[in-house]
Amino acid sequence: MMQRQPITHLVCDCDGVLLDSESIALRILHRELLPLLPTLAQGEEEEQARSAGLHHAIANRLGMYTDLLLDEVDVEFAFGLTAQQREQIKVVVAQGCGDLAEPVPGVAQALDMIRLPRAVASNSESARIEAGLRRCGLYAQFEGRIFSGHEVARPKPAPDVYLAAAAGFGVDPARCVAVDDSITGVRAAVAAGMHVLGFTGVAHDRKAMAQQLMQAGAARTFDDMKLFPQLISELIWLR
Repeated sequence: MMQRQPITHLVCDCDGVLLDSESIALRILHRELLPLLPTLAQGEEEEQARSAGLHHAIANRLGMYTDLLLDEVDVEFAFGLTAQQREQIKVVVAQGCGDLAEPVPGVAQALDMIRLPRAVASNSESARIEAGLRRCGLYAQFEGRIFSGHEVARPKPAPDVYLAAAAGFGVDPARCVAVDDSITGVRAAVAAGMHVLGFTGVAHDRKAMAQQLMQAGAARTFDDMKLFPQLISELIWLR
């Protein structure tokens, strides 16, 4: 049996792992799309179920480009979104995530305890990633190692941005551990051949998201950044 390669590098998603912005995006998208649901003659319980269904559909697609997410929910819920509506929603989401995102609780302390070279691999634009990391005091941790899905051939769930991060290090992806909070991102990291940890600390339903991330291929999930250094340590010594 081939010996497992040791873990030598860390690759983090940005939104939902480093910055608590995906919960903001979820809230804004749900708020903006809910009034656009086709009107049906239904009771209060049915309306609540439709609202919950929309919330769930958006949550399962976090980590995608906003354009792709809107494409899919537009088809699923028959919104009939116009180009103007799409652009307005994208602007509101980007502004909200940019203005309101905070560091994920405990992430700075956890990163200080992890002695691996690290990079960011995100579907967000590089300028947005850099601005968020600077505002939250994390930029120095990743300076020069920021990889955006906008700068590769295909965004997550394709593996390209994670492969770009490994290539930036000059290492085999199998020597990297990726940390992602979305189904889209976990699938991308698995496809890249990395070890994958799923983070659920900012998820609306942590238990349900943990199950979904495991189904997507995460080896382990965790919901508190205090556990992050120990999980990395265990992977480093796993052979």
